[in-house]
Amino acid sequence: MDWVASMLEGAASGVGTEALTNLIRKVAELGGAWNALVLKTRRQAPYVVAHAPHGAPVPMPPELPFEGDTPRWFEIAGWAWLVAPLPVPELFYVLRTPPDQRARPEWQIAMRLATLLGQHERFHREIDALKRLSKQRLTALGTLYETAVASETGGLEQFLSLATRRAAQAMEAQACTLMLLDEAKQTLSIVASYGLPEKLVAEVSVPLGEGVAGRVALTGEPMLLTDLDDEPSLRHLPRRPEISGSICVPLRNHENRVIGVLSIRRLRPAPPFTQEDLRLFSVFANQIGFALENARLYRQLNQNLHRLATLVELTQLVTAVLDIDSLLRTVARLIRETVGFSRCAIFLTGESSRVYLPRLIQGYRPEMFPKRGFRRGQGVIGMVAKMRLPLVVTSARHEVQPMRGFGRALGVDHYCVLPIVVHGSCIGVVLADNQNEPFTSEQVELLSAFVNQAGIAIENARLYQEMERRYREIQSLAAFRNNILRSLSSGMFTVDETGQITTWNRAAQQILGFAARESVGRPYREVLGDARCPISTTRCQELQEAIEQVLQEAGSKHLYKIPAQVGAETRVLNCAISPLLTRGRQTQGAVVLFEDITEYLRLESRLSEMERLATVGQMTAIIAHEIRNPLTALRGAVDLMRQEEPLPESISLYVEVIQQEAQRLTEIAEEFLEFAKPFHLQIRPTRLKPLLQRVLVVQEPYLKSAGVQAVLETPDDLEASLDAGRIEQALRNLIQNAVHAMPHGGRITLRAFEEGDWIAIAVQDTGSGVPPEIREKIFTPFYTTRTRGTGLGLSIVKKIAEGHGGRTTLECPAEGGSIFTLWLPKIAGIASSSAPSSQ
Repeated sequence: MDWVASMLEGAASGVGTEALTNLIRKVAELGGAWNALVLKTRRQAPYVVAHAPHGAPVPMPPELPFEGDTPRWFEIAGWAWLVAPLPVPELFYVLRTPPDQRARPEWQIAMRLATLLGQHERFHREIDALKRLSKQRLTALGTLYETAVASETGGLEQFLSLATRRAAQAMEAQACTLMLLDEAKQTLSIVASYGLPEKLVAEVSVPLGEGVAGRVALTGEPMLLTDLDDEPSLRHLPRRPEISGSICVPLRNHENRVIGVLSIRRLRPAPPFTQEDLRLFSVFANQIGFALENARLYRQLNQNLHRLATLVELTQLVTAVLDIDSLLRTVARLIRETVGFSRCAIFLTGESSRVYLPRLIQGYRPEMFPKRGFRRGQGVIGMVAKMRLPLVVTSARHEVQPMRGFGRALGVDHYCVLPIVVHGSCIGVVLADNQNEPFTSEQVELLSAFVNQAGIAIENARLYQEMERRYREIQSLAAFRNNILRSLSSGMFTVDETGQITTWNRAAQQILGFAARESVGRPYREVLGDARCPISTTRCQELQEAIEQVLQEAGSKHLYKIPAQVGAETRVLNCAISPLLTRGRQTQGAVVLFEDITEYLRLESRLSEMERLATVGQMTAIIAHEIRNPLTALRGAVDLMRQEEPLPESISLYVEVIQQEAQRLTEIAEEFLEFAKPFHLQIRPTRLKPLLQRVLVVQEPYLKSAGVQAVLETPDDLEASLDAGRIEQALRNLIQNAVHAMPHGGRITLRAFEEGDWIAIAVQDTGSGVPPEIREKIFTPFYTTRTRGTGLGLSIVKKIAEGHGGRTTLECPAEGGSIFTLWLPKIAGIASSSAPSSQ
């Protein structure tokens, strides 16, 4: 107990570390064991702070562990080692004794006393820290108030100088530095400092991401450094043993973007910074960041006010102009005179929204830019148009292509290119520079704002021009629509949703007998119910009901083959009624279309007749072929009979009759085959007078035997494109018909003449004419009024005329006789339906 009392007495003679040192000395004196206080950090080897007995420290085994939170015994190299952690961070109590004395109770008492004294030391340290923190916070509070007053009353430079000095004093630091970030150069420069040499302040420029300040500016995270080895990314930096600790925190603006850093450092023997110091220093940084942001906003506000006043003036000037060329000249003049650029060029989209054409150039040579303009994405102009972002080049010779080449073409090293964006679309690009002089950022900002306003004015001017163009277009479309309505061969009228007629074209007037002025604005029921309407009452009611159903959104309606009495002729109409729809597919009226199908029905009847004739022709060819074979045998047999011995007169008479009739049947069969087989015409330009003369010469014996006189009337130089052989055949048939029509003789006139697009060849006789009841039948195959004949002559004539693209007509003048005319087109292939009709 005396030993324990002596230890307590020795330990109680000091405070904190001193009491621990006295305890170590007493243990060595009374117990004879070596013991010590050992400091062990994470990165350094164990360091003996105090030990006893005095002399050289006992070397501790390297494998002796300093970890855990409970005392432990270890036997290493023949010794028993006690390692006990103390309440003071990283401080241990170590005792060495022979293994056989390990169980002595004195060692446990010494360990307990060391732990108790360590707790006492920790309390003293915490009390000192609280005192220092209270003093620091009071100083910080005064500093914050002082800097706040300085930020409001003094200039920015005075405020920053005061802030760095007071921050260093409040944090008990020997140096404080404020650095701002140059975003263009990506470097940090000192703008205010305390405790640094002036030469160093002027020379320091820290790239973003390098060093402590560069890393804090890049990451936005504060750093508290007491040892560079604690940060692996900073181990390459040179060691500064005189510095006990440093803090570097980011400065942020109201958008939470890093604009700089604020740093302080302490020199030894001052203690290192703590986390509480870091939090307090961050408050200083926030205050300075707010002050810098306020100063920037105040400066920006003044700039904006000036720019706004200028913009208002510029906008008033450009919005008063609606002519696009005058507007562009005004914009260019204001860019040079008010914004302050010496040259400018304006490029606008043309018909293609992907090509930007030079519309106005001032100060540049026209050959600097392609006449066809820049496609979107092509060159600097096209690139700015595509990206819709401004391009400011302050050193073209150091830029990449195409910026470098464009600057060389312009002959400048500084230029800016801004897009004209309206409603999200780039409608143009503005190029501006000061030739060989640089321009300011304020000029670029003012130009950008002005370009936006000018873009709206340009778009308005273009819209105004477009509106005028569309107005003219609408007028032209209205005239075009009216022209279409007038030109339509089909009758058409429209009605609105109330049943009022809104349009009425000329063909409707011709078909229905009502003029537009009598119909437009009246209900359709009233117009169609008028007694003058050429459509029967029953069919008119059907038409009115169909229109009403369409107006009730029942879809389209059709009425077919409606008879209409137009003058002395009955016409046949088809009627289609369709809804008049809006873009939203809502019915806003109806369109009524009348189509006159009378000619179509006639053509249909004609086509049916042609199909019938084709069938007859095929059958005729078969019959003629089948007749020719036995006729050939019959004629051969008759020839053999006549070559035999002289036949009796009665038999010879019968043989001659058989021979004559067989010959006549052969001619009929040949005529059948001629009618049935298709023509292969050889169309060539032919003078008509020699052709007609040849026909009359060949027919002259036949005409003289019939007592018929022939007369030719034709111009000498009249020509036509025709097949001469087939035309001669047609004329022979017509001449033979004319002779048959004059059994007692008479006169035939063969006449050729021009009429419009047609060449006419007519055969006129002085016979009794063709009775009216058979005039439409005489061109029908196999129709004849003679007792002998096939009835194919006129059918072949008709076929030859139609093969030339023409037709055949018959006229019977009042003075008597008949005129058969072949109408042949001057131009081969003209529609035969357009040939003159018979009278």
